[in-house]
Amino acid sequence: MAYDELSLPELIGRAYARAVPAKKLVKLVQSRLSGSNLEETDDQLAAALIPYLLPSPPSLLLSYLSELLTSHTPLLTTKTIFIHLLFYIAEHDIPPIPSLLSVSTILASSPLGLEEGSIPSLLTIPNNKARESDIPEVGTSASASTSTLTAPKQISTLSLLLPLLRICASTPPSPLSNLVGRAILHLSPFPAPSLDVGLEAGQLLPSLPEEISVPLRSTLSGLMADLATQDMQSTSALASADPGQDSQMAQQGSQQVQNAIRERLPLSQTLALLLERARRASRWHVSAESDASTPQPGLLDLLRTGPSLEYEPTEFMSTLLQVSLKALLDTSVDGSSTEAGEWWNLVMDGVLGLIAWWKTHPEGKFPFPEDIPSLFSMVFNNLSQQMTAFSEAILLRYATLVQQSESEDDSSAFTPVEGWSIRPMQETLLSRLVQLGIIATDQATIVAPGVPVHPFTPGESLLNRLAAESHHHLPPLAHVIQFAAGASSSFASDLLQTVKACPSIPPPENLFTFVASQPTLITALTGSVSPAEFGDLLVKHLLDAPLDESTRMDDPQGSLTRFGEGVVLVEAVVAHFELPLPPLLVDARSAWSYSHLSNEDKETMNGWVKAIFGSDGIEDQILLATSPQTMYKLAPTLIQQAIAATTTGQMDLDTLHSGLSYFSQPLLSWCLGGVVSWLCHEIRRQGLLSALHLVVLQDLILGHTCPEPLLRVTSDMLNNILSSTSGHGDVFQSSNFDVLGIRSKLDSIGLTLSPIVIETPLRTALQVARQLDLAPAGWDSALLDALSNSIAVIGEVATVKKLMDEIALSSTIAMPMTGTADSLTAFIPLLFSLRLSRASNPLVQALIRGWLPDLCQHNQTATSVSGELIGWVVKRSLVLASDISGQQGDGQVDANKALDTLVNGLMDELEYELSRLAPRTQHLARDQQQQQGVTDGEDAGSKRSLQTKTKGSKRGGTGDTSATGKREMIEGLIKLFRDDEDLRARFGSLRRLDGLL
Repeated sequence: MAYDELSLPELIGRAYARAVPAKKLVKLVQSRLSGSNLEETDDQLAAALIPYLLPSPPSLLLSYLSELLTSHTPLLTTKTIFIHLLFYIAEHDIPPIPSLLSVSTILASSPLGLEEGSIPSLLTIPNNKARESDIPEVGTSASASTSTLTAPKQISTLSLLLPLLRICASTPPSPLSNLVGRAILHLSPFPAPSLDVGLEAGQLLPSLPEEISVPLRSTLSGLMADLATQDMQSTSALASADPGQDSQMAQQGSQQVQNAIRERLPLSQTLALLLERARRASRWHVSAESDASTPQPGLLDLLRTGPSLEYEPTEFMSTLLQVSLKALLDTSVDGSSTEAGEWWNLVMDGVLGLIAWWKTHPEGKFPFPEDIPSLFSMVFNNLSQQMTAFSEAILLRYATLVQQSESEDDSSAFTPVEGWSIRPMQETLLSRLVQLGIIATDQATIVAPGVPVHPFTPGESLLNRLAAESHHHLPPLAHVIQFAAGASSSFASDLLQTVKACPSIPPPENLFTFVASQPTLITALTGSVSPAEFGDLLVKHLLDAPLDESTRMDDPQGSLTRFGEGVVLVEAVVAHFELPLPPLLVDARSAWSYSHLSNEDKETMNGWVKAIFGSDGIEDQILLATSPQTMYKLAPTLIQQAIAATTTGQMDLDTLHSGLSYFSQPLLSWCLGGVVSWLCHEIRRQGLLSALHLVVLQDLILGHTCPEPLLRVTSDMLNNILSSTSGHGDVFQSSNFDVLGIRSKLDSIGLTLSPIVIETPLRTALQVARQLDLAPAGWDSALLDALSNSIAVIGEVATVKKLMDEIALSSTIAMPMTGTADSLTAFIPLLFSLRLSRASNPLVQALIRGWLPDLCQHNQTATSVSGELIGWVVKRSLVLASDISGQQGDGQVDANKALDTLVNGLMDELEYELSRLAPRTQHLARDQQQQQGVTDGEDAGSKRSLQTKTKGSKRGGTGDTSATGKREMIEGLIKLFRDDEDLRARFGSLRRLDGLL
């Protein structure tokens, strides 16, 4: 029988029985389907193949699937076979997990057809003759005309995905979870799935891997938005039919306010968010150097929310300890991550320091708890097993680092650090409580019976040990400095003194380079100084301070090398903590056209070109004529000139390579942070024309002394260039670019390409805040990231509008997923009162200066946020912002003065809006005068004139129903602010409202 006469199932079955190779099968199928449209045969081929693949696919059938998906002219798309897979699982028993993994591995590697929005939210059973594309849209005339016909049965895609979601929730991340996550990412959000399907999917969220949970949250937010839209539509219909709807809406808004007031935010989740925010705030807050005992501002903000959120002090402290310790214990000490060290510092120095400060600075309305020993005893008992496991992990990591260092350096063994040891976490924590004066020594036995208390006695100088240590022994030494009791504080204190003494007293040789090479050491510094303050200190003393000219005259090369070590440390600290680039580092990442250089810089440039790419060599004369700062700024321009000269034939490649070798030596290798950054930017900008730039980049990166810290600084840019999606494959080949060599060098120090992180949309992140007590791990970081991204992309006012829109939905979505109260309305004022990123102000400013005036001036009375609720949000945000600000300075203006100015602006806005809207009594009097004038004998023309004026007045917004409703809202806000005694005590400008009504 000829193959052309066989049906597709028969063709595949016959080919499998005869062990026909995959490539030949593709040709047979192509011959069988010749002349047919791929869209018409796609479903047929998938339907024919699925019964052979499942439940247990033979290897030959898997090769058939792979070849059909990846052939030169694909006969099958991943989307189609995946949809058939979903319906197969819905109609049969779930295949064995190994079978699903085998099929999903092939599908995940060939995502043809999974474009954005390509999977509809409702699927038609494939066996039905009617195709999905033939189904008219709901609500169209076509759908109306065919409503009496038998329509193809449609099933929610998310309901079909539920069996796979259950599997992914109970198994480690795999190609199956990757495929499911990609499908959900490209799943159309509307029409939304049914509530029961959304409920089950929502229950699986905490157990799903991130590649599924992130897009799934976005899909479920579409369900909530759909429910809200339906509810608002019904509300609108009722409003048009019921003249008493205004009073009903007012009652609904009032009830929402009462619910928000009664809703107390879950303490654990609220503190988790505030702790994460404090950790981030340390990177852009600069503490006052005059009082080192004062906690960092982010932690002070956390403490000051306690009374504002009406928490009991004992409960507040107990929960704060447990939440912060739990966050630390959930981190990993393995690998190159410094997260555990950062949380260790935040707990041992930050949180415990905050509690010690609270004890010496009690406030009347939020006193320091009394029974401290019992409180801490409960925390120790609850977390004892986890602390023991964490301590064992720290010691195991230390032993591993020692073993690795000794295997790399056979000449000497690692010597234990004298006087410093890593103790069990319980001992370190208890000793720290006694050392800070939080508990007395005799109370320690109550807190943790049997756990010894160790007095703090410093050991050998960690700074000197570091400067004299072998490079291979740095990792275990850094581990000791991070986790030994008191070691990080001692090391940070000595290093800060060394930095402050620069440049008049040079640091020990290689000290700054060694610190920069160990992210663990950089992290260890944060226990004593905030990243922002440390960064400013480095810039002041290492970059901007005037150099000692006498030292430069005596040793020009040594002076330049020492400056370079400081630059490397600054580069490493700025990159590690994601601080803003100092001006010198910004200049060092740009190359200037020769014609735009000053005469002095042109002379300097000519001298360095001759020295590096000519026969002169680098002599003391050129070093003395060029300041280190100038050399650093001009380094990219120097490389640019060399590339231009090589391109035009003025310099050959051998000369170029010879000159670049100077940047592989300690004298100039410290410039590579700026040079490599500029090169990566140029390679991406020039694309296929960047062959010579790639040659230069390869020379510099593969140089034997390219500083490891600068590879870390530029690793993201380098990985983007090396990525298979960068589009540089052709130019890599033409320039003989050693991709594998550079990749191997990055991999050797753990700088592999980071996985693509799907940013959580703001609305998706906010849905979690509707039920904080069910929030999954990492929700706080996702929310802060989403808020920061929203502020950066659309601005503060637009972000406030999004948040207020979510409040509007709160009354229509009373959390149908669980039936519990919605805490988002109570939570948003806290978000408004905090500064959320380095470049932003507290959103309460945008609320009052932007969103509220926009609401009033654009006649937006149709908003579903009631006036009473708006007033409550503004008042609550101001109270929280006032409590959080305290008396701390903002570096430029006192925070309370800024709030006073803000409230003054609010008063101005309310007075202005009230003056625009004439009282209803004035309208009545005016109408009576008009009617009286007409009856007193005015002619018809006058009457028409009066009617025209009245209509014009209404178009101006002073006499219509809209203006009346707006005036009621403004009057309600004025009364709310005027009659609140707490607000009046905080802001004297509120007295201006006394005479308005």
